[in-house]
Amino acid sequence: MLLRSQRTLATPARAARIGLSAVAFALLAGCGDVVLTDGRSLSRSDQFMSTDAVASEAKLFIDPTLLSTVRTVRIVPTAFQETVSGPGLNPVERRLIANAADRALCYDLSLRYDIVSSGRADLTVRAAITRIDLTNVPAAGATIAASTALSIAGQVGVGFANTIGKVPVPRVPIGLGSLTIEAEALDIRNRQRAAMIWGGAANAFTNQARFSAASDAYDLAGEFGQDFGSYLATGKDPFRGELQIPTYDRVRITTLGEAPLDPDCEAFGRAPGIDGILADSIGLPPDWTDRGPGFARP
Repeated sequence: MLLRSQRTLATPARAARIGLSAVAFALLAGCGDVVLTDGRSLSRSDQFMSTDAVASEAKLFIDPTLLSTVRTVRIVPTAFQETVSGPGLNPVERRLIANAADRALCYDLSLRYDIVSSGRADLTVRAAITRIDLTNVPAAGATIAASTALSIAGQVGVGFANTIGKVPVPRVPIGLGSLTIEAEALDIRNRQRAAMIWGGAANAFTNQARFSAASDAYDLAGEFGQDFGSYLATGKDPFRGELQIPTYDRVRITTLGEAPLDPDCEAFGRAPGIDGILADSIGLPPDWTDRGPGFARP
C-alpha cells in the first residue's frame, strides 16, 4: 500500500513523523543513507537553496512568479533506468517505484492546477531517479516476524497512523533503503521554473518493513512526489510546513484508492486501498496489491 507520510498543501503529519523519528534515532541510530546527487539530469542546477528534515534533504529552486502564471501542468512519467538500480530490481518494481512518485505528485498538483495528459501545458514536470539503496529483505523479514500488529503507515502520515494503529516495533536497523530523485518544471519555452534534488532514507522506527527489496524506495518515492507537488502548488518549502490533519479527500484518494480529483491523474492508477493496508500489515511486497499506472479499480 502506498501509505507514506502525506500532507495537505502545507504538510499534514510530517511534524508527528519527525517527533517519532527523533526518538527512534536517539534509541537506535538506524537510518539509511541520504545522498543528494549533482543535478546532471536537470537543465540547470546553479540556483538551489538547501533544506532538510529528519531522514530527508533537498535542494530547492522556484520562480516566485510560477504560481500566478501557471494554470495547466503535464507530468512526464518519472524515469528509472536499470543502470541506477542494477539487477536488484526487476522492470515491474522499477515501474511501481517511479509511478508512486508520479501518483503522489499528481494528487498534490491537482489541488491547484489543471492536469493535462496531452498537448501543450503551461508547465511540464519531469523527474528521474538517480540513486537507490535497496531494502535488505532478510533484515526486514526479521522485523516482520517480530510484529503481528496492524500497520497503517503512510499517505495519511506515519506518525499519525502509529498513534492509532499499533505500538510500533522498530525494524532491524540494517539495510534500510534510500532514494534520490532529481526533478524540474519547465515552461512552454523550456525554461526551468522550479527544480528539486530530493534525497530520503528509511529509518528503523517509522518505515514499514516488507519482504521486498523495492519496499523502502516505493514509500520514499511517494514522499518525494508529495514534497515536489506541494512545493510547486504552494511555493513553500515542504520541509517547513505546519502540522495539519489530513483532509477527507487526501484520505479517500491516497489511502482508500478512490477516484482522483483530476481525471487525468487516473493515468498513474489508484492507491491499493484496504487491500494494500492488509498486505502491508503482514509485510507483502508492494507489487502484490499496487497494479501500477493506468489501473483503476471499479
